[in-house]
Amino acid sequence: IEEDTGEARLRACSALATLAKTSQNRSVICNKEKLVVVLSNLMVQNVTKKEEKEEPATEEVADSKSESQDEGTTQDGGSFSNTFSGTFSERTDGTGSFTEDGTYSNSYGLSQDDRSIYSNGMSMSNDRSMSNDRSMSSEGASPADQYGSSTNDYDSIGEEAGVEMQMSSLKKLNIENASDFLERSQLSACATLTHLTKHCANARLLCNNEQLLNNILLLAARLEHPLHTRCLEMLCNFTRFPSNNAYLASMPKVIEILTAGGKSKLAEDRLWSIRTIQNLCSDASSKVGLATGSLLSLLSACAMRKDYEEQLAAVGALMNLATEPGSIVPLTNTKTVVATLVHLAHSPNTPASVRKIACDSLATIGLWLQTLASAGTVPDSCPFSPLPTHTATGWLRWD
Repeated sequence: IEEDTGEARLRACSALATLAKTSQNRSVICNKEKLVVVLSNLMVQNVTKKEEKEEPATEEVADSKSESQDEGTTQDGGSFSNTFSGTFSERTDGTGSFTEDGTYSNSYGLSQDDRSIYSNGMSMSNDRSMSNDRSMSSEGASPADQYGSSTNDYDSIGEEAGVEMQMSSLKKLNIENASDFLERSQLSACATLTHLTKHCANARLLCNNEQLLNNILLLAARLEHPLHTRCLEMLCNFTRFPSNNAYLASMPKVIEILTAGGKSKLAEDRLWSIRTIQNLCSDASSKVGLATGSLLSLLSACAMRKDYEEQLAAVGALMNLATEPGSIVPLTNTKTVVATLVHLAHSPNTPASVRKIACDSLATIGLWLQTLASAGTVPDSCPFSPLPTHTATGWLRWD
């Protein structure tokens, strides 16, 4: 995966994704040193961060050319590459010929005429060298030995040429399909990591991997990227392990990504985001920090949607926040929260499980308000009366 960029990397990633489907293999794969980091780096390959400036187009063209050719070095330090494609054929008289199929590449900047001169010069030099070798080897040897040696030499040359042409063909195939191979490799790498995050024993280790978490957050923030939904799912899987919630809830970037995901047009994005928020709100130390106006408004909006799973997760998150006394003021100050809970509690179209949680949330909020009211200091001059009094008041009313 680290060394190859073509079909071999694709096959390796596909094999890992298949192995990760089995729960027994997930701990072994996760404990393999640097493997999850390599997979996460592969997912974000060619993904440019917003704050980074785009590189000049000329540099990109130069890089693509240098990657697609065989590299060499000249005496003056320059680099060049030559790739020939053709067919080598051997004749019955012991001679051979190489027929080009028209494919020729040169990265040293030679013109067409120069390439022709260079090719002819190399051909003539090779012919002279082979002729001299045959004349030297023929001295002191029998005709049978001379003929056998010549045949073996040409057989060896033919085999080497065939291997070189095959390697050149494979390189050309990898270059032409580089983009497709990369995308499919990224999908397999993402699938592997998604399977690994579903294993409880891996959740803590993966969440503590800073490089892996940063790469997941990078893709989860890019809603136009094809892998962002799976990255939101991985975040949700992290929060299924309670010890990860305090750490993730303290990261503003995580809350920002979840808020954006909760507003997505894709139902699956919203579902994973709201489920993640629900799990984060279950952490007692994070409830006050999560009870913000923007997050409460988002939960209220999602609670009013028709999708049952999304509605259940949103109401569950409101219920988690309602159990914290420090969250009562933000809950009551946000205009839509109490109104949403009242609507869900009394609507005949609300599912029974959602209605029960809504009623529980309202009762909890009312209990905390009553506790706060009873804890107030009553002046000594006022007569004692149990609360609530249920007495109506007015200004200078006539009897």
